[in-house]
Amino acid sequence: MKVNKLRKLFLIVIVLVFTGQSIYAQTGTNSPYSRFGIGQLKSKSVNSRLHGMGGLSNAISSNRFVNPSNPASYAGFDSLSFLFNAGLEMNSTTYRTAALTEKGSNASLSYFSLGFPVTHRWKTALGLLPYSDVGYSTIVSGVTDETGRYNYAYSGDGGLNQLFLGNAFKISDRLSVGINLTYVFGRNTSSTLLYFPDSTLYANTKTENRLLANDFMLDYGIIYAHPIGKDYTLNAGLTYGQKIKLSITEESLTRSLFGGVNGGVEYILDTISYTPERKNTITLPHTLGFGLAFERNDQWLVGLDANWQNWKDFKIGNQPDSLQNSWNIAIGGEFTPPYTSISKYWSRVTYRLGARYNQTYLNIYNESINEFGISFGLGLPLPRSLTTIDLSVEIGRGGTTAKNLIQETFVNFTLGVSIYERWFVKRRYN
Repeated sequence: MKVNKLRKLFLIVIVLVFTGQSIYAQTGTNSPYSRFGIGQLKSKSVNSRLHGMGGLSNAISSNRFVNPSNPASYAGFDSLSFLFNAGLEMNSTTYRTAALTEKGSNASLSYFSLGFPVTHRWKTALGLLPYSDVGYSTIVSGVTDETGRYNYAYSGDGGLNQLFLGNAFKISDRLSVGINLTYVFGRNTSSTLLYFPDSTLYANTKTENRLLANDFMLDYGIIYAHPIGKDYTLNAGLTYGQKIKLSITEESLTRSLFGGVNGGVEYILDTISYTPERKNTITLPHTLGFGLAFERNDQWLVGLDANWQNWKDFKIGNQPDSLQNSWNIAIGGEFTPPYTSISKYWSRVTYRLGARYNQTYLNIYNESINEFGISFGLGLPLPRSLTTIDLSVEIGRGGTTAKNLIQETFVNFTLGVSIYERWFVKRRYN
């Protein structure tokens, strides 16, 4: 391996370390809905290329980027290539009730992944992705005859991440299978503060909860590629994620105090209760996904995805929650104009478009919390290279203002880099 390749590998390792730390430490949401369940779920199709096509991913296999949504897709890697993908996500959201409007924004490193061949028919990938985000701060007010007005201030942050190692095997020229071994880990912290804004006589009560999670899960994928004539291919993809019991450690502390409102100084009076660290489990349900993608080789692609997850099986310990089954549909595609070596730059750019509709696992006051989004994307090739810079923008809306709930209007922007290197070719000339 040449010196410049070693330098690239060293730089990639440095990026991986800092990216991993950033994903673990940052919260990628301000949504009050992330208070429920395990937070705001993140799709595995966070790659900027897929994001620009509405999250289309189940039947897409490429030699230019890693697609962890279907592990069978790794079989599409070239036998002499090395892939590195990383992405930055930024979002701006407007939160609206029947009476109030607020805005929030976030930015974080959202993913990285590597892909490389082991043999001609065996390819491997690994990477780090978000699984769920928790980040909220809300106040619920009430009044009683005894105490007058009171407020419950709810806040939380954290989330779960997924570190995956995947392998794909090309069974034949048309059929590929794959498996991801995923380590799910992370922490969630939450607090509830009861205080009385019109009185200094009543002590406040604050409960803090901490949760640490770590365990392994498996998901599987199949892709069948059916050629149609010389230039066209119809891909069908199927994915399945196993139901698991995620190991967690919980801790809880309740105290009486003065102060502590809006991040102010806390004057502790007494400890009301303390529950030390205890082991428990969270049941994460199984998932199913199906996709179709019809493409003209190296020029255009259109596709359709459908995914379903059985969140009615969700439990913390033996205690079920009031979650509903979730599902989503995505459609999208991309187009690269035909070009020659002397074509203008914009003829080499890939253009992407997509849309999605999600029924989330939340149903509050008999109102299903659904969301939809429309996305646009560009793939910008670097000169004299197979590396690309990928941009995507998604505009959408979720939630509702009915029954005092919150509607979210969001703009999500993703900047990704896909590095493609031929590491295993001995060059004749330097």
